Amino acid sequence: MQQPKQQQLSVQAQKERDRLKAQREGQLNKKEQALNKLSDEEVVVQLKAKGLGVYGTKQEKLDRLKKANGIEVSKCESAPQQQQAPIQQPPQPPKGSVVDNIKKMEQQREERRKNMQEMKREKAEREEYNQILGKNVDVEFELMIDKSRLKGGLIQEHQTTQNIKLCVCVRKRPIFKKEEVAGEIDAISCANPMIRVHESKLKVDGITKYVENHDFQFDNTFSEVEQGKDIYDVSLAPLMELLVNQGVVTCFAYGQTGSGKTYTMKSIQELLAIDLYKLINASPSFKIVVSFFEIYGGKCYDLLNNKAPLQILEDKNNNIQVQGLIERPCESENELFQLMELANSVRTTHATVANDTSSRSHSICQIMIRQGYADMGKLILVDLAGSERAQDTQSNNRQRRLEGAEINKSLLALKECIRAMDSGQGHVPFRASKLTLVLRDSFTAKSNKSRIIMIACISPGSSSADHSLNTLRYADRLKDKSNQAKVQLEEREVSNEELLYRQQQQNGYDNKSQENNNNYNNNNNNNNNNKLSQQDKQNTPLQLPKINDARNQNNQNAVNLKKNQSQGPDKEKPKSQPVPPKQSKRINSVQEDSDDEVAAEELVNKKNGQVKEDVR
Repeated sequence: MQQPKQQQLSVQAQKERDRLKAQREGQLNKKEQALNKLSDEEVVVQLKAKGLGVYGTKQEKLDRLKKANGIEVSKCESAPQQQQAPIQQPPQPPKGSVVDNIKKMEQQREERRKNMQEMKREKAEREEYNQILGKNVDVEFELMIDKSRLKGGLIQEHQTTQNIKLCVCVRKRPIFKKEEVAGEIDAISCANPMIRVHESKLKVDGITKYVENHDFQFDNTFSEVEQGKDIYDVSLAPLMELLVNQGVVTCFAYGQTGSGKTYTMKSIQELLAIDLYKLINASPSFKIVVSFFEIYGGKCYDLLNNKAPLQILEDKNNNIQVQGLIERPCESENELFQLMELANSVRTTHATVANDTSSRSHSICQIMIRQGYADMGKLILVDLAGSERAQDTQSNNRQRRLEGAEINKSLLALKECIRAMDSGQGHVPFRASKLTLVLRDSFTAKSNKSRIIMIACISPGSSSADHSLNTLRYADRLKDKSNQAKVQLEEREVSNEELLYRQQQQNGYDNKSQENNNNYNNNNNNNNNNKLSQQDKQNTPLQLPKINDARNQNNQNAVNLKKNQSQGPDKEKPKSQPVPPKQSKRINSVQEDSDDEVAAEELVNKKNGQVKEDVR
C-alpha cells in the first residue's frame, strides 16, 4: 500500500515541477517579448537602473539586459542567425585542375627566367661589342629599338614626280661617330614609303624603359645608305622636259638644323648642272641665266653681288620683281656649279647650341631657261633655314632668338601657301612673308605646268627624335593633299581624241543656234544706231564727232557679222571648254551693246562739261 502512495506522490510532484517550469518559461517569454519591444533609450534606462554598462550596439545592450532578467541569450541570438542568408561558398575546383594550374604557373616562371637570362646574355654581348666600337649607348634601349625596326622586305620602288603636283620626300642622314660616342642611338628606320621613329621613354615609375613607335608614310623615303643621286633621279630628273615647256619647278629642303639640308641641296645642284647642259646642248637656242639670293631676318641680299641689299616689289601687272638682283648667264656646267659654290660660301651662318654652322637664312637659287627674250622654264632651289624650337634656343642670345622667330614665321607661311594651293583655294596667302612673296610663281602657276618637291631631312639620333617628329608632322600636313592633287592633275590632262570628240559634238550644237544669234545681233546694232540718231538732235556740235565714231563702230560690227555668215560656221575654231552658245553669244552681244551705250553717254557728259567751261 505504501509503494503505490509514494509513486502517486512522486507523480504529483513531477507534475507540479513541470507546471512551475512551464509557468516560469511563460513568464520569461512574456518578459522577453516585452524587452524586445523596448526602444534603445528605454533599454539604456533599465541598464542604468540595474547598474549595468550602456556600451555596445543595441543588440548587445538588449542581450545584457536579458541576462540580468534571467533570460538565456542563446535563445535570443538564434533568431537573427536564422534570418541571415546562408553564405554561399565558391565551388571548389577539382583537384586535377589545381594541379594543372600549378604546372602552368611553373612553366611561365621558367619561361620568364629563360627570357631574363637571354636578355642578360644579349646585353653583355652588346656591351662588349659597343665597347670595342667605342660606342657609349644605352644597351637596353638599343636592343628594344632593334627588335621594333622596319624590315627591309617592305621596301618598294620609288615613284617619280611626273604626275605628282606636290611630292613629299623624306631623307634620313647617317648617324655620326661623335654622336655614337656621346650615347646617341639610331632611332629611325626606313622602308620606302614607310618611315618609323622609335622614341625612347620611361614609365611613370621612372625606372621601367619602353619604346614608342611612330609610323609615317610619304611619296618617297630615303635611308642613310641612299645617295643624293638616288634622290635626284626620282625628284628633278623626270622634270627636265617640263623646264623647257613653260614649266615652274620648285624644290625645298626642310628640316631641323644639322639634319643635312645644305648637303642634300649641294649634291642636287651638282647633278642638275650636268643634266641642264645636256638639254641645252641639244637645243642651241636655249640659254641659262642664274640668280642667287638669301632672305635673312626678313631682308633680301644678293649672294652673287657682294650681298647687296635687294627690294621685293610688285609691278603694275601684279608680278613680283626683285629689284637690284643680278642675273648671271652661264655658258657651261662648270661655270654654273662655280656660281652655286660661290653663293653657298657667302651665305649667312652662325653657331648655335644645336649646330656650329647653322644656316640662319633661306637661300633661293633661280635658274631660268630662255630662248631669246622669252622664258621657257624656271627652276627654283630653296635651302630653308634650320627649324628650331623656342625651348631649345633659350640659352642663345637675343639676336639668335629673333632669327629663330623669323625663320619659324616664314616656315609657317610657306606651309599655309602650299596647303592653300594644293586644296584649290582661290586665295593663296603668299604675302605673309618675304619667302612666300618671292615664290609667288610657284603657287600661282598653272597646275599642269607647276611641280613642287619637298625634301624633309631628319637626324637619326635618339635625342633628336622629338625634332624629327616635328619635321615629319610638318611634311605630313603637306602630304595630306598630295594624292588628291595627283588625281586632279591626271583629270586635267585630257587626251586629244577625247577633246576632238567634244569639239565635234559642240559644233553640231553651234550650227543649230548660230542663225538665231546673228539675227539677234543685227537687231541690237540697228537699235543702237536709232538711239544715236535720236541723240544727234539734242547734242551740240562738239559732241557729234564722238557719237559718229560710235555709230561707225556699230556699223563695223554688222559688217563683221555678215562676213561670218558668208564664211559659215564650220570655219570657226572650236573652243576647248565651250559654254552653251545661246547663253554665251547672247550675253556677249548684250554686253557689247551696253558697253557702246555707256561709252556714248560718257562722251556726251564729258563734252557737255567742256562746253559749260568754255561758256564761262
